[in-house]
Amino acid sequence: MSSISPLDSSKLVIKLYIDDAGTLAHDQFVPVFHSLIQSHAIRDHLLIDVADYSHVANGPGTLLVAHEANFYLDDVDARWGVTYSRKTPIAGGFSERLRACFYTAYEVAQLLEQDPRLGGIKFKTDETTFKINDRLYAPNTSETFAAIRPDLEKFTRDLFGPNVSLEHRLDPKRLFEVAIKAPAANDLATLASRLGEKKPVAVNYS
Repeated sequence: MSSISPLDSSKLVIKLYIDDAGTLAHDQFVPVFHSLIQSHAIRDHLLIDVADYSHVANGPGTLLVAHEANFYLDDVDARWGVTYSRKTPIAGGFSERLRACFYTAYEVAQLLEQDPRLGGIKFKTDETTFKINDRLYAPNTSETFAAIRPDLEKFTRDLFGPNVSLEHRLDPKRLFEVAIKAPAANDLATLASRLGEKKPVAVNYS
């Protein structure tokens, strides 16, 4: 029987934080997410539906459901941001899966920044939360962090530069979680360009 490794999981989660949420409300994102569905705006994802869970305290907020992943506009831990949570397998090794998930997170964040209905929101690029939503393959333990750290460090240094730091948030009640901080991070488009040549699909906001 083969051993189970956190490097084998595709259930990767990326959260990007809004720089200044201000007076944003969850219901603003419902028509925006519907526009993404209508425009087939997120490459390699079959977008299906939108649900509003803003009434759930510390919950998923506004949810955009795709076959491959869920996208959340959430304020978990009182911090607004967009979360990409992969559900289906991705081909390739751990680094290739990281690349695919980060790219899609940057793609959807750029689309939200461009939507005039959101008042010009901007996403921080100096702080990212990475999780693995897979308690079987990746329990929130020091052993899991030790297993993924070499690959995650190389990936994030290639993406953000040498000053990136990783902080494992060790809490058995939560998913495996790492805070990624990069004080000299660039804008979303620059970071996305380091991960691939694809560009976000234009959305008709009329």
